Amino acid sequence: MAQDIKITAEVDRTVVDLGESINLTVSLSGTVRSLPKPILPDLSDFEVYSSGTSSNFSIGIGSFVNQITYSYVLVPRKIGIITIQPAVVQYQGNTYSTEPIKIEVRQSTAQPPSPQKPQAKTQQPAGTRAGQDFFVEQSVDNSRPYVGQQVTLTFRFYQAQNLFQQPTLKWPDYSGFWIEDLPPNKSYTTTINGKVYRVTEIRRALFPTTPGRHVIDPAELVIPADAFGFFDSFFDDPFGMFGQRRRAPQREQVLRTSSLVLEVRQLPENGKPADFSGAVGRYSLSVSKDRDSVVVDQPVTLKASIAGVGNMKKLPQLELRQPENFRLYDSGSSENISKNDYLISGSKNFEWVLIPTAPGEYELPDISFSYFDPQQGKYITLNKKAGAVKVGRSAAIAENPLSIARNIIGTEKTGLNYIITELNESRPSKPLYGNSTFWYMQIFPIAWLTGLTIYSARKKRLENDQAFARRSYASKAARKALKSARESLNDPERFFSSIYTGVVGFVADKLNVSAAGLTTQAMLKLLTDTGKCGDLVSDLEKLVNACDSARYSPVKPEKKQMQEIYESAEKLLSRLDRSLN
Repeated sequence: MAQDIKITAEVDRTVVDLGESINLTVSLSGTVRSLPKPILPDLSDFEVYSSGTSSNFSIGIGSFVNQITYSYVLVPRKIGIITIQPAVVQYQGNTYSTEPIKIEVRQSTAQPPSPQKPQAKTQQPAGTRAGQDFFVEQSVDNSRPYVGQQVTLTFRFYQAQNLFQQPTLKWPDYSGFWIEDLPPNKSYTTTINGKVYRVTEIRRALFPTTPGRHVIDPAELVIPADAFGFFDSFFDDPFGMFGQRRRAPQREQVLRTSSLVLEVRQLPENGKPADFSGAVGRYSLSVSKDRDSVVVDQPVTLKASIAGVGNMKKLPQLELRQPENFRLYDSGSSENISKNDYLISGSKNFEWVLIPTAPGEYELPDISFSYFDPQQGKYITLNKKAGAVKVGRSAAIAENPLSIARNIIGTEKTGLNYIITELNESRPSKPLYGNSTFWYMQIFPIAWLTGLTIYSARKKRLENDQAFARRSYASKAARKALKSARESLNDPERFFSSIYTGVVGFVADKLNVSAAGLTTQAMLKLLTDTGKCGDLVSDLEKLVNACDSARYSPVKPEKKQMQEIYESAEKLLSRLDRSLN
């Protein structure tokens, strides 16, 4: 079979105002089992957020098609015409690329939208913050959700003066919640008691997993001391330095929100369907098949799709009852996730292959799906009919009906051997407890159950404990970044960017802090505060400074120097991993 790959990129619009978002989708399809990941172009003119991936694997008669779609949200940083260069993918020595896309970014004239409904709870009314240059608050849109219902948490940072360095945001542990980020961040200006503030909003989707009273701990924003401005005139300078700039004597500021309290309601027992598996939201169900008539042994593909608003990743698997006179094969499922309008939505698709074994006309089993609608406060069961399939005789059976009975055992000796009536005296066998296979069969189920228990406990903790999940996957993410760096020895800018991203991301994951805006000094201070890293802090500082110098240097570094930096990064990450475990 000839193997080929196709890659396309498209945006939902090509003319936007500054501050508005664009949805970019990069789609790959091909007749290969494993599609390589595309290499994105330079998107430094945008703030870039991943909004999920979707995959689909379809099998036809004698062929198959594999498809993966990557979704991104882009927020332009400047006004003018911005060209998104081609995304490329390389496979077996061939290079495939998309067409460039031009985006026109205009000056925004719209006023920042006012909240359409009051938030459930904030740190304290903004009016009480009059006169402060910086403050933060957090709120939720629903303080009494049901288990599994989306709660949108909004964090706001108010600043009345510019900062020369990004602050660091530390999220609390969200024990008892499933967490999803909701890009893009939103920025606008507002006036409070005559003072103008620039407001940055960051949203997250919380899905409570257990009922009862849940306390969301304060979020913390750290503004480093060197993020503030400078004295640059005679009137600002108390020592009369006449325009000679001097760093303002500021201290690090730590801003905290207040705690939030959520009363999570248990899903009602009254009216709960027997097949309910925990889905909460608003959904629709569709069912289709690829043909209405076939012959024996010819496959019928049955598809079902659940679409709507809710936690798509936690939707249960649909069950299809085994139809009579059919062989049933589950082809798996795929999901498409969207975060438009700060709501988790999308679809989950299921596919089965049915192969008839006898002619006739059959009604395929119905497919049902039950969920709880928090807006209506009741359970809803959706039931869809798959329809009927007419199965005819295959050509081989039509020509020779007796061909069905070809597997009857023959009557000759070669078909059924004579029964032996004279048995030789057998040697006494070992006792059962002396057989190693016996003990293996006793120990294997216990070991299997123990391993399954450990795996289930770890999986549950990964789902509910964000800090543990980030620590667990930190090494994998770092190795991926180093692999990207190793493949970019001919591209110094990308090489050093990958090294820097891998190191900073690893430290951020291990310490459960946000990598966005994490400065070198803040990262080194966090590592020093752990008391576990010792001389690794100075080695890390040297590596990060080397990456920064090389990234912005006009002189192209030698490959030998790049190789040495790569090896030192690899060793340093291994030592950090041992120290922070």
